[in-house]
Amino acid sequence: MAYLVRPVLICIALAVQVIRGCPNGWETFDGSCYFIFDIKEPWLAASTTCNSYHAHLADVKDVHEDNFLKQIINKYHYGHPSDTYFWLGGNDMFVEGDWVWKGSGHRFRYTHWLKGEPNNNNGQDCLLSHISGTRFYWEDRECTSKYNFVCEVSSGSGAAVIG
Repeated sequence: MAYLVRPVLICIALAVQVIRGCPNGWETFDGSCYFIFDIKEPWLAASTTCNSYHAHLADVKDVHEDNFLKQIINKYHYGHPSDTYFWLGGNDMFVEGDWVWKGSGHRFRYTHWLKGEPNNNNGQDCLLSHISGTRFYWEDRECTSKYNFVCEVSSGSGAAVIG
């Protein structure tokens, strides 16, 4: 009987941690959890993958969240130096130049565009973060290009455990 009680208690403790905090492998910041996927997908497929974990492509509300994303992307990039582009949740698919976050539906209040971006070159409607050396900035890209991506979910909202 004691052999059954301990594993059950461990499972309950882990479940409570996931409910209250971030799932295993996700990074926490300001009430949200973030995960960088080690697969490359077009923007819409990346969004669908995030949704399958009860998450969405990351929204960026302010400079603090942008700096946090820079940190976790830089940490990921350190182990995967050829991966320098990461989808975020912004797009202007419906009205050119009217950038909104897919997760919240809100218009951009904060931006970190590279000079000359967004430029809508060849119908670029999706938001991409780019890390280059110590520089980190945003670009618009064709939504059909395949890149890694960052998912976000509110802490304690029941995101599926990865790993």
